[in-house]
Amino acid sequence: MADKVTQVFQPSEPPVHPQGKPVSQEVQPEVVQAQDQASIAEEVAEVPKPPRKGVLKKLIFFGLFFVILLIMLAFVATKLKPASDLLFGKKGEIVWWGMQHDKGVYSSIIEEFEKENPNIKIIYEKQSPRDYRERLTNSLASGKGPDVFEIHNSWLPMFKTELATLPTSVMGKEEFDKSFYPSIVANLTTEKGIVAMPLEYDALTLFINEDIFAASLQRPPETWDELKKLVDPREEKSLTIRERDGKIIQSGIALGETSNIDHWPEILALMMFQNRVNPSNPSGQKMADVLTFYTDFRRQNVWDDTLPASTTAFAQGKLAMYFGPTARAIDIAKNNPKLRFKTVRLPQLPKNTPSDPNYSYNTFWVQSVWERSSNKEAAWILLKFLAEKGSLQEINQNIKKHETLEKVYPRPEMNISLREDDILGSIIALGLESHSWYLADNTFDGNTGINSQLKAAFGGVVNEWSARSGEKALNVLQEEVQKILIQYGVSLR
Repeated sequence: MADKVTQVFQPSEPPVHPQGKPVSQEVQPEVVQAQDQASIAEEVAEVPKPPRKGVLKKLIFFGLFFVILLIMLAFVATKLKPASDLLFGKKGEIVWWGMQHDKGVYSSIIEEFEKENPNIKIIYEKQSPRDYRERLTNSLASGKGPDVFEIHNSWLPMFKTELATLPTSVMGKEEFDKSFYPSIVANLTTEKGIVAMPLEYDALTLFINEDIFAASLQRPPETWDELKKLVDPREEKSLTIRERDGKIIQSGIALGETSNIDHWPEILALMMFQNRVNPSNPSGQKMADVLTFYTDFRRQNVWDDTLPASTTAFAQGKLAMYFGPTARAIDIAKNNPKLRFKTVRLPQLPKNTPSDPNYSYNTFWVQSVWERSSNKEAAWILLKFLAEKGSLQEINQNIKKHETLEKVYPRPEMNISLREDDILGSIIALGLESHSWYLADNTFDGNTGINSQLKAAFGGVVNEWSARSGEKALNVLQEEVQKILIQYGVSLR
């Protein structure tokens, strides 16, 4: 095709006149053969024609469709965005759910914070203990908040995806570690960071009826062996008094049962730690020894299931010794204002050397920040403000005013003046040697909560424990406990 085009437009030699003279090229007529004309026609036919109107309409349609598709994909991507990436709540307004204390305990300190931070408003809402954990779980799952909420120190595994970590810009890890009891620091520090702020501290302790001890000329026990001897009905000066038919008139200690002993899960956990048993792996002879020792009080008829709940029995003056956290002192005093009682250090196992550690078991409430709150940083600033020494003192004064009994501070150095307190001094003495786990009573975590599930697992073994069923029962217990812990992603170590 290219050669033909050259021949048509650029002849190689000038044409010759019929008479033999060359014809001037300027006036030479353009001669095209028929065959070449056909070739030109083909070339012309190959030149693209302008697009028709129908084609333009199609291009416009597909362009619009593509744009709409991109918009729809962006919308769907937003809807499918992980819940953890979505923020909820009114900016600058912090809703705080508490369960232990009335609004009056925090009103003055909230007012001070709002004066220092005029762009932040705090709304404190006192919650009912009934189904508290389940209501909190549902509220967070539905995206309704609250921004700050109170949880038990054993609940962290149940809320791990909802807990925001403490920003180092608000409070660094080194400052946090130095500020609070070691057990608090260990408890509230997770793999992703610090997830709660303590405003108070509590632990299991031993309450004693002062009148009963004075009448019997006995002193409080320092070891478990001493305690067991004090309450043995066969002993002459036993604190356990029974009628001839065996009916218990006055019990020396509430141990051995589960149905009517408040805080038996904490008592059992304490015994496990003292006997070097890993609660996550409750097996072997040491665990069997713990169960045998605990249930001996039932077999010796020191306590039975016909008696009222242990807290009630102690308040009625029918129980010489009672285990519970110091917070129960308020209930006891309300039920019997005339009762003379105090607390003493927890009994320990005999020591091989004086340097062997003592053991305590803590149970307390903390404040956490919601991971999906639009006010996370402001919420943490609030909690740090509340955990400062001056704020804690003001809160404790308000607690004493409204509830009659102040709390142990989470900062060890602030408890120096409380060391000799008849109620709080016993847990302060063991504060640096306390431990924690997931066995806890009276936490209102619901039937599916980690406390309730573990309580049911251990309780079943305690109620049916005998030397003959030992190994088989422990195997079942171990499986049940580890199944529960795995459910919440808790390490079995």
